[in-house]
Amino acid sequence: MTFKYLGANITSNRNLREEVRNQTSKAALISGYLRDIIWRNKHMSIGSKVRIYKTCVRPVMTYAAETRAENTTTKRLLRTIEMRVLRSITGHTLYDMKRSEEIRDTCKVSDVVRWTRARRRAWGDHVERMAVDRMAKIAKDQKPNSSRLPGRPPKRWYESWTSASQD
Repeated sequence: MTFKYLGANITSNRNLREEVRNQTSKAALISGYLRDIIWRNKHMSIGSKVRIYKTCVRPVMTYAAETRAENTTTKRLLRTIEMRVLRSITGHTLYDMKRSEEIRDTCKVSDVVRWTRARRRAWGDHVERMAVDRMAKIAKDQKPNSSRLPGRPPKRWYESWTSASQD
């Protein structure tokens, strides 16, 4: 009950953790390929390395992030991989005891979760401007007609970009 479409796994049960885990492992693989060539290059500036990160690694890591709800696990996975890459870029390790905010300030990069939240808001605004007969608008406005499973309900897409979910 799963197939791959444009590099993303589409499943019948919409397993977000597995989807984000696959994307972050692909991003980590790409970062590993670039480690010896780019990240450890002493002749390149940090700004150039960050631009390569933003064009090669971050899009793989956040592919289709605008259309999925995020939870604590997916946020942690994204932040972990981003900080692993940024630490490689700046030449720091976890033993250096540098805070993530300091490394982000050095690289002039915003948090990947906040960046995806801004993109999700922009996508929501874009869908709102669509005509009522467009499939994305219909899917956004449609209410499910089945009963929910027992337990805590999953986070909805529109709940993951409101101001109530800052972290």
